[in-house]
Amino acid sequence: MPSSPVLDTIAVRCPVCNGGSDEIFMDVRGYRVARCAICGFLFVNPRPTPEALATLYAGANPYHGEEFEPTAWERPVLTRLVAGIRRRARGNRFLEVGCGRGDLLRTAAAAGFTVSGCDYFGADRPAIEGASFHDGALCDARLPAASFDVVVSRNTLEHLFDPRGELREMVRVLKPDGLLYLKVPNVAYEHGWLCRLVFRQPHVLEPPYHLNYFTAESLRRLLETAGLRLDRWSLERPSRERSWKANLAREAYFRASLALAAVSGGRVFPRIILACFATHQPMP
Repeated sequence: MPSSPVLDTIAVRCPVCNGGSDEIFMDVRGYRVARCAICGFLFVNPRPTPEALATLYAGANPYHGEEFEPTAWERPVLTRLVAGIRRRARGNRFLEVGCGRGDLLRTAAAAGFTVSGCDYFGADRPAIEGASFHDGALCDARLPAASFDVVVSRNTLEHLFDPRGELREMVRVLKPDGLLYLKVPNVAYEHGWLCRLVFRQPHVLEPPYHLNYFTAESLRRLLETAGLRLDRWSLERPSRERSWKANLAREAYFRASLALAAVSGGRVFPRIILACFATHQPMP
């Protein structure tokens, strides 16, 4: 887990329901993880300001390095994901929010997509021929409305100061009937007995890097309020680990999940990670 720097903070309302009342759930590394009194959503409050987060990620971003996730181990996952997006997409304009070092964008470009990305890059801006990039939040990029056929956000919404606003901006730049692919951790596995079972730790909450902790229900609610229809939950093949035992466990989990999803018609399977496809449904 990355070290915890001291950052300027500010109190916020619930990122999902906009409720203004909460109670402390847990104190982690000097940060208050709160539970919304209205919808039960877990979020860091007070949280680092947008300016503090920009400074945090403009430095040595711990999630961009090869040490965190080697590119060779991630490539098979991304190839499979892009193939699934290609089958569902109605066009070629592809935006990734939180694109990091650009691994997914390179894979999408090789599959024929015209790619763009945004992130807090610092000195780590990717070099991809023909791609366009914005350094910072999507809300600040001022991209034209309805300009993308596909928007992808993987392992990003949990980091954002305002996930609700950023998701609405993803919808604004997405064409009508455009496709969104979203992936976030499932907080049900980030603390409690499920966390002890899977990760052998009492919790894996990570403020100030992870600020928002989603359940399947809270993610669905956030998608609906942004004008998105959740089409289906997805199973993303896990990336490899350095430990062969961890790889065996991950592959066993993935295969068991596939079987349960097939038997239940995609309704029932364990979701350590919440990944889904959603469609932009403009208001009439």
